[in-house]
Amino acid sequence: MFMLGGFKIGRLAGIPFYVNPSWFLIFGFFTFTLATSQLPALAPNAAAWVYWPLAVVVGLTFFASLLAHEMGHSLVSKAFGIPVRSITLHLFGGVAQLGREVSRAREELWIALAGPAVSLVLGAIFFGASILLRDGPQLLTASLQLLALLNAGVLVFNLVPGFPLDGGRVLRAAIWGVTGNYRGATYAASMAGRLAGMLMIMGGVYLTLITSDYGNLWMALIGWFLISIAGQSYKQAVIQDKLQKTLVSEAMVRPITVPASLTVDELMAGYVRTTNWPYYYLESQDETVGIVSRRRLEWVPEHLRAITTLAGIMVPIESLPKISSSDPAVSALYKMEETKTDMLRAVEGELVVGVVPKDALFGLISRAAAAR
Repeated sequence: MFMLGGFKIGRLAGIPFYVNPSWFLIFGFFTFTLATSQLPALAPNAAAWVYWPLAVVVGLTFFASLLAHEMGHSLVSKAFGIPVRSITLHLFGGVAQLGREVSRAREELWIALAGPAVSLVLGAIFFGASILLRDGPQLLTASLQLLALLNAGVLVFNLVPGFPLDGGRVLRAAIWGVTGNYRGATYAASMAGRLAGMLMIMGGVYLTLITSDYGNLWMALIGWFLISIAGQSYKQAVIQDKLQKTLVSEAMVRPITVPASLTVDELMAGYVRTTNWPYYYLESQDETVGIVSRRRLEWVPEHLRAITTLAGIMVPIESLPKISSSDPAVSALYKMEETKTDMLRAVEGELVVGVVPKDALFGLISRAAAAR
């Protein structure tokens, strides 16, 4: 997934909002353009200093519209039972981080359309307000017209049929729904995304050459970004497809069972140095009570290993989230992300048959990526 960090600015419907540091660059450029070009062109009779605070307000309102666009995606995702980790504003707009990928073409279609639907409604509201207030202050009318145009631009741009734009997701959903082939649909939509990105690069460079307006290079930069993310998204789809066809049992480790009363020294001398096994179940009164890893043993200072029992450093078995050994491996990845843990207990019915460590799961992911 396309991951971004940033500063938390709020939360709505249980979804935290973040601003990536790169956003401040585009906000500054955007505000400058509004104050020195767009607003003076639409309302030429105002004092020069007035344009700057108004540009800030228009800019913040527009980026709030982008958050609303992503909220549209997020709320529909949650309605389908797909958790949403966060929404982040960044240099190229906004992105909603979902807790897992969609599992059906119908989900993909409705989630993809939700964002553009919000932009359409917002654009109509701002346009309608500009008509109703056309006899009001010229700067207010100009600001509303700009916000209507900007939301219309977001709508049109996002409906370009190239992945990972919303239009590309609609294209993927359509192909996926007809063929039943998620990976093939993602490949086709990603290729469309790359083509759209190349056209944007060529268009941006061409316009720059014929107009000498270097602002057109922004289009080329977005095109480059689109090509990069389209390729990355396809790689992720390949990995997900492989993990969907791989069972949890293939990432599962079956620990050796040892008494919980052993000391760290006793376990390392009697088992670790002879078997080099990475995980150990701890048993007390014929019941598995916890698990300890070789790495956890090594964290214990050497001078304390003779007096530290395994029970004192174990991870209680009941604290590990459960997953069936016959589930697809991708479910284990989602479970780890949702529960923020690095280990699961694999079960068959109610019987614990092994553990799924994050490093073993990531090993599967690495092999899937290498085999694509």
